This record gives sequence, structure tokens and C-alpha cells, in this order.
Amino acid sequence: MDLLPTSHTEFSNPDYWDNFFKKRGKIPFEWYGEYPQLQFVLHKYISPSNIVLVVGCGNSALSETMYDNGLQKLVNIDISDTVIRQMSERNKQKRPNMVFEKVDVTQMGYPDGHFHVALDKGTLDALLVSEEMEFVSKVHLMFAQIVRCLKFGGRYILVSLLQDHVQRVLLEYFTNLGWPIRIHKIQSQEDSVKHSALSMPVFAVVITKLKSSPNIHQIVEVCRFEDQIDRLEDIKYLSAIIKDMQYYHIVRQQLSKHLPGDQQVSLELHSRESLTPRYNLTVVDAPTQMSNKFAIFIVPQGRETEWLFSTDKGRLHLQESAGFQRLVVVTLNRGHEYENIDAIKAELSNKVMELAPLDCPPKAQIPFLSIGEDLGKRYPVAQGHSDISGEYLVEDVEINGKQVFRRLVFMANKNVVQSEARMLSANMKKKRRHKAQDDGQPGDMKVDKGYLSSDYLIAMVGGLGFLQSLDQPLIGVLIGLGGGAFPSFVHQVYPEISLDCVELDPTVADVAQTWFELTLDARLRVHIADGSQFLRELSTQGEKRDVIFVDVDSKDHSVGLSCPPLAFVEVDFLQTISSLLSDTGVFVLNLASRDESIKTDILNRIQSIFTSCACLHLEEDINTIVYATNRTLDDPSLDLENLNSAFHKMDSKVKSTWRTSNVEIADMMSALNFLE
Repeated sequence: MDLLPTSHTEFSNPDYWDNFFKKRGKIPFEWYGEYPQLQFVLHKYISPSNIVLVVGCGNSALSETMYDNGLQKLVNIDISDTVIRQMSERNKQKRPNMVFEKVDVTQMGYPDGHFHVALDKGTLDALLVSEEMEFVSKVHLMFAQIVRCLKFGGRYILVSLLQDHVQRVLLEYFTNLGWPIRIHKIQSQEDSVKHSALSMPVFAVVITKLKSSPNIHQIVEVCRFEDQIDRLEDIKYLSAIIKDMQYYHIVRQQLSKHLPGDQQVSLELHSRESLTPRYNLTVVDAPTQMSNKFAIFIVPQGRETEWLFSTDKGRLHLQESAGFQRLVVVTLNRGHEYENIDAIKAELSNKVMELAPLDCPPKAQIPFLSIGEDLGKRYPVAQGHSDISGEYLVEDVEINGKQVFRRLVFMANKNVVQSEARMLSANMKKKRRHKAQDDGQPGDMKVDKGYLSSDYLIAMVGGLGFLQSLDQPLIGVLIGLGGGAFPSFVHQVYPEISLDCVELDPTVADVAQTWFELTLDARLRVHIADGSQFLRELSTQGEKRDVIFVDVDSKDHSVGLSCPPLAFVEVDFLQTISSLLSDTGVFVLNLASRDESIKTDILNRIQSIFTSCACLHLEEDINTIVYATNRTLDDPSLDLENLNSAFHKMDSKVKSTWRTSNVEIADMMSALNFLE
């Protein structure tokens, strides 16, 4: 029996509905749930004395159940003559006071202010099939009639899927009137029972008729937690919250099945006290069935950017090590307080059970895993705005109760640490963390300039091993400053190197000096300029440089290249770099892309321009460090044995100069791969 229209526009056609109800016969048709799911909202906003207009009643049993539960002053209207006859016949004996009338909701003849409530279950969604003018105009006529027929203080209760186009038309119309808007998510059967068919969540929108006043701020509220009502500052936040609830509903349905090996589902959990998410959850499934079904892994604060927790491969490795069929990896967001792991378990226990695999026993004890009992701590240091990069945050993160790291994070990409420095007690003779100040924040500390936070930075330092000697004056250029950890390291460890750092964003340069102790002098200079233009001008002037480092992140993620921007790996610019290198100079590039074809294409370009090329792929990251020189492979200094010797000398120098350094250049360079 074909009960669905061939085109969604047929929903607004009276002939379609006549035909629909003739086919359906006496079987009730419920678009968006039945009375048990809607009763909380219905009885909260409708009293037995209220006169209720039921718009587009269809042959739903909702009015009948409402009547049987004490809400009996119901006037049911529908555009279909067939359904009105069916419903009148069905109810005339059992429910004599219930009224059924064939009425077009856009042309109602009821008196002004006649109804206390207008109840619309799915009619708006049926009429507003798109934002084409013919449908919007018809809906505006319906709204106008409902507005006219409601008493002051009366309510328009709308049960809807709240698709984007429906939201826009509905919210714009009643926001212009200044009427209060409150939204409830309806607890449906799909929220508690696993279903194979995908469905959308259902919402009840309660709009109250008030006299318009330009001086009164519109009231906008949302009920996300049972009967907990949150008031929003502005209507503009409502759509984002609705979208979050829709996404969570669909995710839960997806998770009723086993996720493919290449798919991990992420979602956010909010608290009642804040509009910013409190937890980020990523669901990871094992490729095969396992006897241990379900566990939660709590990532300590400050460690969420590590490879094991921030990448798909890392989380798969974590899931395999944990030995559970489904692992939910939970990260703790900035701006929230977390007492201890037991408090987190109490918060999450009920909610995460909704994410359990289908074969997990409903009352199973779910293990919570972590790295020790320490949740880590965050201390905000500074925040501000960059005209180029947007909002930024400098924070100190305490890990394992003893180590403190200072980080620069851009809030547009808050899960990526832009720059990191290890902090030590201001008294360098002490080998322990300085005692905390009275406010709980780490005490007087300074940046450890002998520490490099990332393997890729260590690998970039390794590029100096390609130079013939580090004991004579050398001139280098670094494109991309970040927090300044890399140039500070080179400046302190290699006194013969003079380095020009080029940074496009003046705010980043200021942050590096103010909060990461970047100290400038004759050997370490910062230029606020476009890096590509800076190098082109040097080339035009006939300048030469012994080493050129490029470590710039790309703001354009559409090309699949995280670092550097595409302009830095175009053929003409690579030729510019080649022309800038001294006879024994080296070009060191941080290349980051998840697209192997893009990475291969860039390596081929570099190889076509430079005489000798090598690369180092970092297994626990997407970074590939590329080394290029205009010397030939038969040059004695490029012999692998000589390179290994140079790298060991670098390790020795680094460790004798900075005992706190974690640099192991020689071990890393053993994986060096020359491109033939």
C-alpha cells in the first residue's frame, strides 16, 4: 500500500490528503509520536478549562486520548473532508463534546481571541515543504490566523521535526512579533529502544501570545534536560542547540550498530550550567567482536592533543590495548572544573550507557579507565584576539602532578596546540616544580629553552646535520614563528647561527616574546612580513642563506594540506628557495597532509628542483620533514656514515649544553630516507 507522496510538495495538496486517508481507512496515523510521548508537554501547558484548536488533526488518536485524560474542549480542524467525516463518526458516541470541522487553517472563521491554545502536530511541517515563496506565503497566512484567534496569554504549541527551513521561517515570524519561545525535545520511543530505521528527533515549540512592546527583550528558552529550562541570551543561539540535539539523536541510532573500522563518531555533552560543551566523546569500535564489550577512557587534562588521543590511528591503538569491543574516549574541555575521576564517573555513568553497543547488558558495570588517578590541571595565563588568527589562549597545563607546560592555542582550532614550552622553577638549580601559589596556580616559573615539545621540531633541528660544519658563522631563515620554542632552542644551543624569523601575524610575535620568553638580539631577529615575499626579496637581492626552515600552518583546509600553505610548495617558489641556498645550504620543510597523493606530488616537485632530497616520516603524526640541498649524493658530507656522525655530535652538543633536553636526533635520523 503506497502511502507516501511521490513528491514532497504533495503534502500541501488537499487531494493528496483525501486520498491518503481513504487508503488509510480507520487506522490512526501518528506523524510524531503518540500521547505517552507528548503528555508531559500537553498537560504542562494545557488545562482542562482551555479551549483548544487542534490544527490539521488528521486521523490521529491524539485528540481522543487527550479527551479521555481530561482535556475535552477540543476543536479539531482539517482540510480533508474525508478525514473529518471519519473522525466525527468514530467519536460521536464516546466523545460527544469533541468537535470536528472541515476548515482551511489559512482562512478560519473563528472569532478573534477565541482559543486558549492552538495545537499543531506536524501540520506546519506538511505545509512548509520548502522555502519557495508559495509555501512560505501559505504558512504566513496560517500563522496570521493562529495569531488572530489566540487569546492574549494563549499558546501556540507546535510539534515538529524543526528542519532547518522550518526553523528559519517559524523563528523569524514570531521573533518579529517578540513572542516568548520555548522548545522541548520530546522523549520518543527511539530514545530508549534501538531501532533499525533512522529517524529525526521531535520537538515541541511553545510560543506565547503577548502584547508587542519594542522595549521588552524576547524570551528564548530551551529544555535540554527533562524539565530543566535554560534561558538563552538571544534567538541566534537556538538553532545551534537544536542542531546539537538532532545530531545526538542520530548518532545514538548509528551507535546501535557496529561502526566500520574507518569510522569514529564524535559528539559533545553539555552541562546545565554552561552553553559550552563539558565533555567531548569519541566512540571507537574494534574491527571484530570481543568478550569485553564496553569501557570509558578519561583523558587527563592537557593530554588530549597527544597522538594516542587526538588521532583516529591513536585511538584505535588505545582501543586495541584496552581490549574492549567499544571504547568511548572522553576529553575534558577548558572552562570547566573537574573534582576527581569519581565525580566524572558519577556525571557520565547514565549518559554513556546510551552509547553502549547493542549486545552490552543494560545493567552492566561499565569500567572507567585512565592514566593513573591524576586528571591534570589547567591554568589560564592570557587570552586575546589576533586579526589574522582570531581568538587565542595561553594556558599552563600541569600533567602527572609535576610537569607544567605552557601552550598557545587558537580557539578556531582549539584541539591543536600551536606552540608548547616546558616550564621550570625560576631557580634553575632546583629539580622540582616550584610550590604552587596561594591561588593554586604554579608559582614563579620560566621557560625551559632546552626542550622541544614535538618530534617534528627535533627532526627539523636534525636538518642542521646536513651542513658541513656548525662551528663557523651561519645565517638562517625561519618562516613561521609560533611561540618561538624552535628559534629559542637553536639560538641557545648553536651560537654560530644567526636566525631571521618571519611571522605574518604581529600578535603571535608579541605572544612569543611576552609569554614564551623569546629574547631577541643581533643573532635572533623577528620580521613581521609575508614569508614567501620575504624570501623572494632576498633572492632578488642576490642574498644567500645556509639554512631555510619553513614551518607554517595552512588556514585553507580545503586542499588537504595542513602545513605549509600551497603557495610555499609551488614550483616557482621552490625554485626561489633553491636559488637562495648557499653552496652547502639546506632547506628544511615541515610537510603535513593526510592525503598521500598530495604528499607524493609535493615530494616529487621538491625532488625535481633540488639536487639531493631526503625525508623523515614521523609514525605517530602526519608530519613528514623534508631535507633538500643542491649538493650531490656523492658529496662526502652527504655520505650516510658521515651524516650519522654529524647527528651524534649534535646530540652530544645538545645534551652537554642543555641537560633538560629530550632531543635524540641521532636515533631519529636513522630512519632517514633519501629520495632517488
